[in-house]
Amino acid sequence: MIPISYNIRNLVVRWKTTLLTAIGFTLVVALLVVMLAFVQGLNALSEKTGPPGNVIILRDGATDELFSDLADDANLAKLWTNHPEIVKENGKPLVSLEVYSIATQELPPEKEGGRPGYRFLQVRGVEDCAMSGRVHGLQLKAGRWFRPTGNEVVMGEGIAHMLGLSVGDTFYPREKPETAGSPAQSDASPSRKDVLRWVVVGIMDSRGSPFDSEIWAKRVDVGQYFGKDNEERGQRFFTSIVVRTHDAATAEAFAKDLQNRVEEIRINAMPERTYYEEMSKSNMTFLAAAIFIAVVMAIGGMFGLMNTMFAAVSQRIKDIGVLRVLGYERWQVLVSFLLESLLLAALGGALGMLAGFSVNGIEQTGFLSAGQGGGKTVVFTMTVDGFVIGSAIAFTLLMGVLGGVLPAWTAMRLRPLEALR
Repeated sequence: MIPISYNIRNLVVRWKTTLLTAIGFTLVVALLVVMLAFVQGLNALSEKTGPPGNVIILRDGATDELFSDLADDANLAKLWTNHPEIVKENGKPLVSLEVYSIATQELPPEKEGGRPGYRFLQVRGVEDCAMSGRVHGLQLKAGRWFRPTGNEVVMGEGIAHMLGLSVGDTFYPREKPETAGSPAQSDASPSRKDVLRWVVVGIMDSRGSPFDSEIWAKRVDVGQYFGKDNEERGQRFFTSIVVRTHDAATAEAFAKDLQNRVEEIRINAMPERTYYEEMSKSNMTFLAAAIFIAVVMAIGGMFGLMNTMFAAVSQRIKDIGVLRVLGYERWQVLVSFLLESLLLAALGGALGMLAGFSVNGIEQTGFLSAGQGGGKTVVFTMTVDGFVIGSAIAFTLLMGVLGGVLPAWTAMRLRPLEALR
């Protein structure tokens, strides 16, 4: 039998040393949990991009819709007509024609006489707002979908919260009229790109998806005001087309086969979730950095634990001799001190996981990139899930074993009579 009660009593008696060692583990494990929660929150976005049967169509060679352009001509409709794989609703195929762009919004200077600030807004122009919502599996949390006429928009819950907007509010995606000219002149000149005014008529229930960071407006507004259309030639473009197929397997097969069916247009088609998964791969750099930092801190924590356990062995040499005289085998002494090390690590690890779990659900801003120089700023929630907890537990036990094995080996090798002298 292993004298576990003896180890627990020693941890209680030496509570100051126990506390300091546990705090070291707490900091390491808490940092690991926070970093992994950040990465998991970003990775979860790819699983919440809509129904698994969605297929996104881009221009050939494009991996980011920001750099894609599909000319609106007679051949474009071939991408979604007469394809039995595409789901229909009331006889209409579930298709969302979209143009995605970045708007630079000017902000007033923080102090009088200072320079104005700027922020980037992600805008998505859609032909039929309600249809696009159904294609992406989104519903409204408040308000309604915008109508084909008027300067109306809907936006994700995250961006609405960040901008401090709600249904009925008006905002200017570029700059306010008073900074671009007189109010009368601005309102009377809708063709002026610097005075575009939008009214929020709906807030999407989009929490946890990439669309939580987007503003949806009329395709014509986004195309004309943000440089996606060629107005001189009368050409308009879509950056992406999203179609709904029956399921994930159908989406995979349809995306591969579509390029061979429609030879008039060179495209790049893939399941929508694959598209966001590819963009999420940029997070691997952050994950590698998180692991590196955690490993460096773990080495420090491990040596701290090892030092604590070596001190415990040196202070309890006679205790070890008594245990051996009482009939405890060497392996039992080894396991006893190893368990003490694990108890110390577990105490600190439990506190660290508890501290790290406090970030679960906290809203953050991150970035997804497909490697073409573009990318998307996304609002997401940090996620402490089973993977994060499991990683923290494994990490804690590994540090406990590595920090305790050498001191436990030293204790095991002590001879009873020499220890009692």
